[in-house]
Amino acid sequence: MSKIITIYCEGTSGSHDYDILKKVIAGLSLTPTSIGGIRGAGAIIQYKETKEVVKSNFYMLFRDRDFDKPIPQNEILERDDKRDYFYYSYRNTIENYLFDTTLFFSFLEQESLCEECFIHSEDDVKKKFIDAAEKIKYYQAVRHTMGKMRTGETNFGTKLTDKSGKLPKQLDEGFCKNEAWNKIAKAKSLTDSWTENDFLKNYQDFITIFNKDFMENLHFLIYFQGKDFASSLQSILPKNFPLESYYKFSKKHFDYHKFPDLIQLRELIEKQLNV
Repeated sequence: MSKIITIYCEGTSGSHDYDILKKVIAGLSLTPTSIGGIRGAGAIIQYKETKEVVKSNFYMLFRDRDFDKPIPQNEILERDDKRDYFYYSYRNTIENYLFDTTLFFSFLEQESLCEECFIHSEDDVKKKFIDAAEKIKYYQAVRHTMGKMRTGETNFGTKLTDKSGKLPKQLDEGFCKNEAWNKIAKAKSLTDSWTENDFLKNYQDFITIFNKDFMENLHFLIYFQGKDFASSLQSILPKNFPLESYYKFSKKHFDYHKFPDLIQLRELIEKQLNV
C-alpha cells in the first residue's frame, strides 16, 4: 500500500502558496491540500487527521512566517517547537519568493514596459526595489517589533491598517512608532509587563538591522512583509502596473532550487516517501 503524505497549505489552487508548493513537489505525485487560511489551521488539521477515515502516514503544514516567528540566522526550513507538523518558510511571506531582479526585468522586457517604468537594466530594477524598501522600512520595523512583543494573551497584531498590503496613510518614523505603541498600549492587559521603553528598544534593534548594507544586499526581500513591499513598489511605478501579471510570470519561471529552505522542504517530503 502506498503511503499517504499530506502537504497542507494556506492558499487554494491559484494562490501563491499553492502554486509555489506545486513547483517544490513537482514529480512526486502529490497535490497540496488547502485549508483556506492560517487562522485555526492547527484545529482544522488535527480534526482532519484524527476524524477522517483515511489518516496520513505523514502530514505537515507549510506556512508563512509573517511576524509569528523571528527570521532565523540561517536560511532554513523551521519546524515549530509546539506543533511539530508546522513548518515555516525562511522568508517572511510567500510573496517574498516571487520578487527577483532578473525575473522582474525579463517581465518588463516581455511586456515592453521598460520605457514606461524608466527601467533599462537589472541594476535599475535593484534601485527601484531599494527605493520601495526604504519607503516602508519604519513600518516594517514596527511590524517586526509588534510581532516580537505580542503574546497569546495580548495579541495586538502587527498591522497599522486592516490588512497587509494596505499601507498606513503616513510612513515616516514618528507616525509609525506612535501608532504602533498606541495600539499596543490599548491592548495591554494588567498582567502584561511590556513597557514603552521595551517597545523602543526592540524597535531600535530592528531599524538598526535595516541599514545601508541590508538594503544593498536586498535582505528586505527576506524580512519585509511581501504584500507591503509590493504595494510600496507599485506606488513608485506607473499607475496600473500589472502586478498580477508579474506574479503569474514569476511563478511560471519559479525555480525552488534558488532557496535553501525550499530545497530542504523537498528533501523532507522525499524522505517521508522513501521511509
